[in-house]
Amino acid sequence: MPVLLHAQSSELGLLLGVASYKGEINTHLFNPDAFNPAAGLYYKRCLNSFWSFRLGVTYGRISGSDARQDEGFNQYRNLSFRSDVWDASALFEFNFFPFQTAAEHSSKVAPYLVAGITFFHHNPQGFINGSWHDLQPLGTEGQGSGLPNTGSRYKRVQFAFPMGGGIKFKLSNRFSLSVEAVARKTFTDYLDDVSTVYPDNTSLAASNGPLAAALSDRTIFAGTGINTNHQRGNASDKDWYMMGGITINWTISKKYTDKCKPFRTKLR
Repeated sequence: MPVLLHAQSSELGLLLGVASYKGEINTHLFNPDAFNPAAGLYYKRCLNSFWSFRLGVTYGRISGSDARQDEGFNQYRNLSFRSDVWDASALFEFNFFPFQTAAEHSSKVAPYLVAGITFFHHNPQGFINGSWHDLQPLGTEGQGSGLPNTGSRYKRVQFAFPMGGGIKFKLSNRFSLSVEAVARKTFTDYLDDVSTVYPDNTSLAASNGPLAAALSDRTIFAGTGINTNHQRGNASDKDWYMMGGITINWTISKKYTDKCKPFRTKLR
């Protein structure tokens, strides 16, 4: 069997797929009801036929709606959001079988794992009165208001740890196809702008404006003060997002040599 340990090549990849998220408003990362379009580009350097390093940029929209959830609490809370997520990742890939698109002697199919680090920008928005509004500047949980038990506004640029995997299919020495899903573990609970408790709605309107108050409390009791300090989210459970789909890989190596050729053992 061929063993390709030292030969190196470079590839460009185009991802077309879906994005989703797991948080307060969507509790399952792979819920098809929460899938939205995603796309990405990356450059990959195959260090050998088992290990690769890749740099990539990815875009995906994540969203969630309490109206789609089965739980009574979600139906009562009645929140929804959308957010465009842009990320830049540095990832290592590990193939379970020796695989390089450019290699003459390579496995035709190879499952693989990926892990690394991601920096991303997110911008949750809420819909009311026919328009979408950025939620982070409003401070819907009292951020920046000076109200009791509130802090500063969360950052829209954060980092995450991506992890996932997929399977590769060799089409030719120039092209291969990958099917993968990579989840990002974030360290924020505000991908959906929901994390802690309801602030006092009247005080929030006075400090952050009536739009912040209207988008903070969308329940049937909105504006009555009955929800003050009651649960709005779960701050101990940080959010995740996922991007995955089909990637077309194109090798850009002009020359490629298998430094470890197939070998045969002679019987004596």
